Amino acid sequence: MKHRPSAGKRLWPYAVAAALLALTAHAAAARPAGRVTVSLVHLKTVDGVRLTGIFRRPAGKCENAGVVMLHGYSGNFYSGIMDFLPQALAARGFATLAFNMRDHDRGPKQSRFEDNRHDIAAAVDAMARRGCDPIFLYGHSMGTNHALDYLAARKDARIRGVLLTAPPGNLFAWNVRMFGSQAARRVLQKARELVSKGHGRQWMLIDLGPLGKALYTASHVVSLRGPRSVSDPYRNITRVSVPILIVSGLADRLADASVADRLRRSANPAAAVTVVKLPAAGHRFSAHRQKLADILSRWMSAHLKSSRARHIPKG
Repeated sequence: MKHRPSAGKRLWPYAVAAALLALTAHAAAARPAGRVTVSLVHLKTVDGVRLTGIFRRPAGKCENAGVVMLHGYSGNFYSGIMDFLPQALAARGFATLAFNMRDHDRGPKQSRFEDNRHDIAAAVDAMARRGCDPIFLYGHSMGTNHALDYLAARKDARIRGVLLTAPPGNLFAWNVRMFGSQAARRVLQKARELVSKGHGRQWMLIDLGPLGKALYTASHVVSLRGPRSVSDPYRNITRVSVPILIVSGLADRLADASVADRLRRSANPAAAVTVVKLPAAGHRFSAHRQKLADILSRWMSAHLKSSRARHIPKG
């Protein structure tokens, strides 16, 4: 007898579509009239993964610059910091593309950390097709690790600057800080043993402390936390030569503000690194939304002005 999917599974695609349509309508209704146009974007990566996002383009005076925006762990393009920052930057003259990377939200995680490079490349391509030049790459929380890894690996010349908020630093070290060295090493050792035996796709229940529990494949764990992991931001930032802005909150309980200082010390001397720390700001900058948007937009505007001044012919 042929198995028929449950009613819930049959209706799921329609529910997702309805939610996205409602989101687009809400964004359009919430913006000041004539200021920002909002459109749903569908992306397809080179390895065949389909992703969804929201593209916002400012009307009237525009810097012609775009910002590709990367969410953090368990994030998406419409909640948390992505609930306000893409719209706020668009209202300040910067086109934005916030999108769901693979393994977004709180579902099981099975891809490798480096697979997200394909997601970011697809988003940057979409920005470039829409005439955005230059392009800035923004990452929040674990999205900061993805942003630095992408630039270190791809050397994408279209990216002229990097904006990082609430960086957690090395992901294995983050787990040591949260759970202690012994517990963190035990989880990683089990994952590495499974991978070495050819069981990298086996599921593991991972305790993430304040973030709850999640299902990871062993390969996913190793790609995030292993000694050869490409997720290490301190190693990746040495290979990034474009200007970098790092904003941390001094009341952030998930990402220690000292990470910003270590990133600055580790950075390539060719990269101009600016660090801003906001007193009383938490991980999502919930009570500092306008302040955060102002800091990011002013930094990008200053960078654009400086870049244009360097290209003005003399004489």
